[in-house]
Amino acid sequence: MATTPDADLLRRTLEAERGDFGRSLLSDQVYDLIRRLIIEQALKPGDRVVELELSKRLGISQAPVRDAVKRLAYEGILTHAPRRGHFVTVVMEKDLDHAIAARTMIERESARFASSEISDEARTGLESVVEQMRDAAGRGDVAAFRTLDFTFHRDVCVASGNPLIVKCWDAIEPALRSSRAVGDPLFHGDWSAIAEDHAHLLSLLRPDTADEAAEAFARHASLLQP
Repeated sequence: MATTPDADLLRRTLEAERGDFGRSLLSDQVYDLIRRLIIEQALKPGDRVVELELSKRLGISQAPVRDAVKRLAYEGILTHAPRRGHFVTVVMEKDLDHAIAARTMIERESARFASSEISDEARTGLESVVEQMRDAAGRGDVAAFRTLDFTFHRDVCVASGNPLIVKCWDAIEPALRSSRAVGDPLFHGDWSAIAEDHAHLLSLLRPDTADEAAEAFARHASLLQP
């Protein structure tokens, strides 16, 4: 069943983005925007993505919007319903199981590569993310904590130096985030402890502990809700 998008959040985001369009390939920009709207829950599972409406609100032609929508549908982030259009994919339990399995593989290899490829700048950035996670846990800001959690793991993918690993992560992240919208109330654990888990994971990203890092990241991915 289709749901109603968060109209106010959607309007504010589109208005903020409108002035930036045209500076690079439009279809890539629209792709990034729609994906962000889904991640930020301005577009929720089941919401319809209307190409004409988006093109009008962004002040661009329908062609780049159509290209972006097709790309998102190919990646499974959107679902096409014949004669009805495209909708934000509703993640079923079996889909989430598949996403977690894929995440486990991605995390293992990203950690293995990052252990030898991570730059000082990337390590400093990850240390900053962990500190922000500690702060968010201390404040009880669960929404900020979860965003930082995803940032940490994607940044490790980037630090791996393998752009295909990053693309694989980007393909599954919306499904992982959607699962949290449903699963949030089920977690009553210690967020501060999870922040420290991430500090430990980061400490393993060294050439001499590459295998240990790979298995630790894989365990983290498979044992925790994404």
